[in-house]
Amino acid sequence: MGASSSSIAYWKAGIPCQRPLSGAVGKHEKSVSQSYLRRQTIVRLMAAKIKTKLVPEEKKSTAGTIFITIGNGKFDPLVQELDRLKKEGKIEQKIIVQLGHGSYRPQYCEWFTFDPNLNNFYQQADLIISHGGPGTVFEILRLGKKLIALPNRDRTDPRHQVEYLEAMAQETTALLYCDQVERLHEFLEKAKSHHFTTYQPPSCTMHQAAKRFLNEV
Repeated sequence: MGASSSSIAYWKAGIPCQRPLSGAVGKHEKSVSQSYLRRQTIVRLMAAKIKTKLVPEEKKSTAGTIFITIGNGKFDPLVQELDRLKKEGKIEQKIIVQLGHGSYRPQYCEWFTFDPNLNNFYQQADLIISHGGPGTVFEILRLGKKLIALPNRDRTDPRHQVEYLEAMAQETTALLYCDQVERLHEFLEKAKSHHFTTYQPPSCTMHQAAKRFLNEV
């Protein structure tokens, strides 16, 4: 006996069908079974429709990743500005923030407080934004990464990072020096066309000076 049209429909919907039963009991069970299968088919189709609405297929992002490092201190104004720009859609890239001791928790960026090794985050980032600490800046530049650096004026000496970054900006184009948090979006746009050169640290001649001094003594 060939399969009924309803059995074929259920089979196409991915719902298994049992062989038809014979007799009165068989007719009753067949009727119940078909009714149950119809309900299951409707439930499955509705579930599939709802899933499509709630979980649309995501497009692959090609915008890249921006990593922000605050270091051991706190730099809440910078984090707040990044969060605002991301919320308003002015930053398309994925943002990951290392917060340090900051108290502000971003709502539109991924974040963590500390990690013993930030090298993996540096390597995976297409652009890095950092505070103006010399150790952090040199570490990022040695990796050849694109960098926007901002002075953290909430530190004990508010001029220390300002003076250092001003000097670095005059020495090399390997980084962009953003002097105010409020200008961050301007520098993010500038970074898209800026030619980040490879940083070449000045040669150290201290050993030569020491040798000359010793020879003169």
